[in-house]
Amino acid sequence: MKAEQETEEKNRALNALAHNDVRYRRYTIEEIEEATDKFASSNKIGEGGYGPVYKGKLDHTPVAIKALRPDAAQGKKQFQQEVEVLSTIRHPHMVLLLGACPEYGVLVYEYMDNGSLEDRLLQKQNTPPIPWSTRFKIAAEIATALLFLHQAKPEPLVHRDLKPANILLDRNYVSKISDVGLARLVPPSLADSVTQYHMTSAAGTFCYIDPEYQQTGMLTTRSDIYSLGIMLLQIITAKPPMGLAHQVGRAIERGRFADMLDQTVADWPVEEALRFAILALKCAELRKRDRPSLATVIVPELNRLRDLGMNTEQQRSNNIIQRRGVSSRGSSRSPLPHPKSSSQARMSNATQRGLNKLLIRKRATAKKVKRQLTRTKTRKLIPDGKESKKRSKTKRRGNRRMFVWDDKYLQDSE
Repeated sequence: MKAEQETEEKNRALNALAHNDVRYRRYTIEEIEEATDKFASSNKIGEGGYGPVYKGKLDHTPVAIKALRPDAAQGKKQFQQEVEVLSTIRHPHMVLLLGACPEYGVLVYEYMDNGSLEDRLLQKQNTPPIPWSTRFKIAAEIATALLFLHQAKPEPLVHRDLKPANILLDRNYVSKISDVGLARLVPPSLADSVTQYHMTSAAGTFCYIDPEYQQTGMLTTRSDIYSLGIMLLQIITAKPPMGLAHQVGRAIERGRFADMLDQTVADWPVEEALRFAILALKCAELRKRDRPSLATVIVPELNRLRDLGMNTEQQRSNNIIQRRGVSSRGSSRSPLPHPKSSSQARMSNATQRGLNKLLIRKRATAKKVKRQLTRTKTRKLIPDGKESKKRSKTKRRGNRRMFVWDDKYLQDSE
């Protein structure tokens, strides 16, 4: 029965590759080699269970190229599953499949500038810490995309390998779920019910696999909720997943939860972060039936925390703008003189000195002209044309001699 089901799934994937090329672009291996400089190690940006990931450029666009390793266990099956899933669904927080080279098992994705969430939480390559508001936003985006997978039609999808390494971030820290090669289609009637879909072997990453699914092979959409819970704890603590739920639970009991938060972020809202952690611990319950509903509990709460962070950032931006506005208005009420350059200052001083000299010369000239006019008026003209100077009397005032003209000798020249 199981063999028939797997054969049917394989045939469906192959048919999708053969007949539905309009859903993605086919690239030749020559184009892939040219884009990656023949898979040069300098272009390698990651390594996964599927195979290495390279950065390249196709159609003048930066892309991420994932190549299938020849020795990858069930690699072809994962390739077919990923092509089928990503070429049929579109969501803002699901990584975008741009094309593939089916003959060589190569997948081409949109390039995400900030790499994986795991690398950014660990601040690899000395990247700055992610602000708490951005972390809340990322958590809400992941939960929204996961809900989209769980509500896919005609059959729900279970990711089965949800972890920070499979969450990619673009240049604006918008998160997208990747690596859906392990995703499984679950019959709708069994998606979230007590009756579960039985798998012969569990798949996923250690520390993120649902314990109940790992022990029994029973798969439902709530199997992803456990992985989500562990990842949410990592988002606020930036700590390894091993025993993380137990550590956070003990810290809350002892009243030392603040010590568990990522210390690279200084302004945590501890009360809201505690609610975030309690929700994550509920998601990481050992029994599926004890985990909260993604649609009715998890997504609404994470959206509330996301809105809180966005409002806080908006308020902070408004305060900065207001402070800048007050300072600019204050300067307009009492404007300061515009500072002059040294050359302008020298020019002004030279001009002022020149004006002063000109005024002095004008005053001297005016005095000289006045004296000449006064002398001309005081000269006495006699009838025979001989000019006689008027007599003067001399008076002494202290040590200063003054000449006083005798008015009786003045005659009108006319």
